Amino acid sequence: MFNQMAQHDFNRAINRASWRRILSRLTGKDNQLLPYDEVRARLPIRGQHYIGLREIEIEKIVGSMGRYNDFDRAFLPTQKRTMERWINIDRAHYEQVRLPPVELVKIGDIYFVKDGNHRVSVARERGQQYIDAYVTEIDIPIKLAPDLQIDDLELKKQQADFVIQTELHKLRPDSNVEPSIPDVYPMLLEHIATHRWYLGIEQNREVSYEDAVVSWYDRVYFPVITAIRGQGLTASFPGFTEADLYMWIMEYQKYLRQANSLDDTELARETAIAQLISNFPKVNIDKLINTIEREDVFSKLLLEQERAYFFEKTRLNDLRLDVDIVVTIPGKYERLLDHIDTHRWYLGEQRGAEVDYQEAVESWYDHVYLPIVEVIRERGMLSEFPNRTETDLYLWIVRHQWYLKEAYGEDIPIEQAADEVSVRLSSAEEHGTFSWLKNAFRKLKGH
Repeated sequence: MFNQMAQHDFNRAINRASWRRILSRLTGKDNQLLPYDEVRARLPIRGQHYIGLREIEIEKIVGSMGRYNDFDRAFLPTQKRTMERWINIDRAHYEQVRLPPVELVKIGDIYFVKDGNHRVSVARERGQQYIDAYVTEIDIPIKLAPDLQIDDLELKKQQADFVIQTELHKLRPDSNVEPSIPDVYPMLLEHIATHRWYLGIEQNREVSYEDAVVSWYDRVYFPVITAIRGQGLTASFPGFTEADLYMWIMEYQKYLRQANSLDDTELARETAIAQLISNFPKVNIDKLINTIEREDVFSKLLLEQERAYFFEKTRLNDLRLDVDIVVTIPGKYERLLDHIDTHRWYLGEQRGAEVDYQEAVESWYDHVYLPIVEVIRERGMLSEFPNRTETDLYLWIVRHQWYLKEAYGEDIPIEQAADEVSVRLSSAEEHGTFSWLKNAFRKLKGH
């Protein structure tokens, strides 16, 4: 009688496995057990230790060391080759025979069967929630959840590499930097490396990697995450993490800074969006950009970070009182640093010797920047551009002066360049484009 009942249970289990296989094909959702060897090979192992007899939640058993092709993800049998063994174990349950504990290997928060695949299969089919097991734990630096799929392993490997290299989980225990998109972790490491380089310049010393990680998290990453939370942005992108949103925002701002050399804000925006789409094709980029531009807290935050870099590198606020250098367009602080570097080079050429950076900063401010700002003030140009700053106008005037010089082959007075910017740019500003600069340059080159 018990044998017939066990036979009936097996037939029901294998039929359920067939339906699950069909459903898996229709939905595209993986229905396979995780192969232990592949998971272990893809993740950095720190060691292992025996933790003894434990009562384990069966739903957390999602893989096998040797039988991963004989059962599906719910541990239903997918073949009849071992039917007799399955039936014997099920009959033992009916006969109330106590079976020995299974042997499991724990990796992260999931378990793999070392011995006892059929016992796990029967127990789960009978509705058991827990099973006794002797457990050996493999130590890895990250967590693995029961919904882990084979396709997730590359992302988990990148996460483990990130955790090992940065040790952010130790330096900032409350941190939760977990993107859901492959290849974002290497990009985060690039952000940290770039931040470390800037810190070295600012502090004029070799900055330790640990200090760079902490500074990046505190001064770059977390402020953006705080803004994301403040705007409730994650609700607009279900299925993606805060780290995903951080990366999209930062990459968009980076591409926008690079494209702003075009001096055409609309073209720069389109170029930046196109680059972002090429890197993240499965994301609703238009929705993201509209949200970012609607909530200008992100631009303000990133501009503040760029401004902080500028002043930490130049120390202008220490060298000169009442310094008021502010730009409204991402990437323009880097343009100011380029101006200083160019001025330093010219000074060095004049003297035939290398010029100290701080001296070059002071000279640029006193003999290049301030004279142009005085022209801006004398002409009352800011009244024509209420949403811009003196520094914005300084950059536009210098750029236009360069176009005029290229066209005529001689230096053009700052006053003349300022007047043309005032006339042409006020109209261009209303239309959101600065392409008049390039068009004017092309016409002048044609004369």
